[in-house]
Amino acid sequence: MNKKIRKAVRTFLIKDNNVVATKYKTVKNLDYYDIPGGKIEEGETSQEASIREVKEETGIQVISQKYKGNVIIECPNMIFDFDVYIVKEYDGIPSEFDENDSMWINIDELLKKDKKFASIEILKYINLENIKLKIYVDENHNILKIEM
Repeated sequence: MNKKIRKAVRTFLIKDNNVVATKYKTVKNLDYYDIPGGKIEEGETSQEASIREVKEETGIQVISQKYKGNVIIECPNMIFDFDVYIVKEYDGIPSEFDENDSMWINIDELLKKDKKFASIEILKYINLENIKLKIYVDENHNILKIEM
């Protein structure tokens, strides 16, 4: 079976062992935590998508960021190909929206959450100079295997 590949971004805002995360309010992903990001639109660079998605999902304006690498997350029916960024400078505070709430959360606490997407796992590797991971997950977003 050929799986659909979705090119997307994830953007990490980290300060004092806390990270900005989103928590979904929609029925499909209710109470799941994620890192701000989303699909790269046609005609958009991954850097532009990163800035746009952070603004849309958190209300925070990215001023400067750094490309950290690439992470592939393979689900049973789809593959997500993420460009990963870390924010160096920003303006604003995490806000609440119709589909999600965004907040600062302690990284260790977030990693322990039961309802989280695999992109949260990237936090364990965010200090690497060039992140290159492939994460395999099941239909419930549980991590099966990680390859470096």
